[in-house]
Amino acid sequence: MFMSRSIWEHSQTVVVDGVSCSVRTVGTGSREVVLIHGIGVSTRYFEPLAERLARTCTVHAIELPGFGAMPAPRRRLTVKEFGGIAAAVMRILGVRDAVVVGHSMGSQVASEAVRAAPELVGRLVLLAPTINDRERTAATQMMRLAQDTLRESPVANYIVISDYFRAGMRWYLKTLPSMLEHRLEDALPEIACPVTLVRGSRDPIVPADWLSRLAATGQDVTTGEIQGEPHVMMYRSPEPTARFCLGETSRVAR
Repeated sequence: MFMSRSIWEHSQTVVVDGVSCSVRTVGTGSREVVLIHGIGVSTRYFEPLAERLARTCTVHAIELPGFGAMPAPRRRLTVKEFGGIAAAVMRILGVRDAVVVGHSMGSQVASEAVRAAPELVGRLVLLAPTINDRERTAATQMMRLAQDTLRESPVANYIVISDYFRAGMRWYLKTLPSMLEHRLEDALPEIACPVTLVRGSRDPIVPADWLSRLAATGQDVTTGEIQGEPHVMMYRSPEPTARFCLGETSRVAR
């Protein structure tokens, strides 16, 4: 599957505390979904999932500062700061009772966005949540990323790698320490809304035991798995991913 045309119906640039991010929107449904991407990438790998969700929802995908087409800030941002920016964007959008979906580092950012603006969020969905507490080093994460690349589809790899080059390795490497320093297992206990954690069954970055340990730290947490998928599970399997996002399935999906 390759999205050769843009699915987004509206795009806008938002400036928060002097840094720019963009929001791409599709759909007109009353239920609102906010998508937050991971390190190095952009909203592009969310397009199949966004198109599926837009059948019944209004979908907003936030492109974080320094990624995609957005200029990099002068200094490194912490995950908490990224989350604060995402929360400010949600306030500008006027979302209410939103489903906030983060992928990879975006799951960390999403958790901080929910902590900053809990009144805007009805549900938090963390896809391939990072970082495994037993492998929290740059070297190990790079090794796991290389392993995952061998399991992704050629198209998913093309999107991810081309986005890395578009953002630039300088900003990627500047942001990586923020990702490593943040503890999702410390944020989750402070989140009161329902949380769903989802991994691909072939994801070397997010093993099943890490998902179980992470789930045990939260208040109202369910876990799920998409069979046969690696880290970027939502690109090739948007349908089961969407069902998890909307609370229509639990545990295992194919």
